[in-house]
Amino acid sequence: MARRFEIEYTITKRYSRFNATGTQLIVRLLHPSNARSVSYFLASVKDLFEHALQNLSDSDMVGITIQNRVNHNDKLIGISFRHKDS
Repeated sequence: MARRFEIEYTITKRYSRFNATGTQLIVRLLHPSNARSVSYFLASVKDLFEHALQNLSDSDMVGITIQNRVNHNDKLIGISFRHKDS
């Protein structure tokens, strides 16, 4: 099955204070073709989470923030950081 998102770029940063490394993915959700918008959006976020959870240990943390880059008046949608095993 094809991805419902496209990775635009990846940023990796080391946080020595916390002895941790963070990875930020900037992705663009792809437009649905003949699909219901809400169900397609939910499936896209699910696909994004599955991608983000690959190759992580159970103690790693994952969070997602969704932002409309075109209309900055839209509020951010955030899923706070949680351990992978939660």
